Amino acid sequence: MDKRLLTCVSLCRGRRIADIGTDHGYLPCYMAAEGLCDSALACDTAPLPLESAKANIRENGLEDKVTAILSDGLEKVPPEGLTDIVIAGMGGELIAAILQKCSWLTSAQPPVNLVLQPMTKWDHLRKWLYDNNFIVTAEKPCISGRFVYSVMQAHYAGEKPPYPCDLRYLYCGLVTPETQDGREYLLRQSKRLEAAAKGKAASGDDNAALEMKTLAAELLLRIDSEIGTNGPK
Repeated sequence: MDKRLLTCVSLCRGRRIADIGTDHGYLPCYMAAEGLCDSALACDTAPLPLESAKANIRENGLEDKVTAILSDGLEKVPPEGLTDIVIAGMGGELIAAILQKCSWLTSAQPPVNLVLQPMTKWDHLRKWLYDNNFIVTAEKPCISGRFVYSVMQAHYAGEKPPYPCDLRYLYCGLVTPETQDGREYLLRQSKRLEAAAKGKAASGDDNAALEMKTLAAELLLRIDSEIGTNGPK
């Protein structure tokens, strides 16, 4: 289990987990073996990775706790008793599409805890969640290898979240610079904003370019202020 998946595990809150795009089934097997859930579903859309998950389930003697399901997203996932859905390691657009196609997600009671880790298009996913009345309650950044990710915890709220869907939210979400992982995430988002600003300026969209450059500079100031106040952590 790498740090990225362990961060996903830390945001799971219930007892029956569905891991969508499970690949080798590491996350559900880990949670079941460690007593972090009562049961889990290891789901994948392709037969080959699902066979790897089944082998991992057998090798760890978890057949009574972890069930492998061939499913296109959440299509074949039974909602009964489901407390958590983990969708990690995919693009933000694909994660949003999977959630969009799930007919029962907005009527589940209590709301299902969503743990989402986009590899790309984090801004698309954050906007989709906002537009569709899902509230992000927590985000945990994590450095894993050469990459830094943000893992989101969200649920359907039935109304617009209490925060604005502005440029800062789309790029940074709820990530703050109090930790090394948070500072690194914001630093990289600042660099992406600078690059995006150059593209906007080249296309003649000076207002968007200025907004992006301003936010990039604000993020750097916030990172420097955190380091100067408390020192590196």
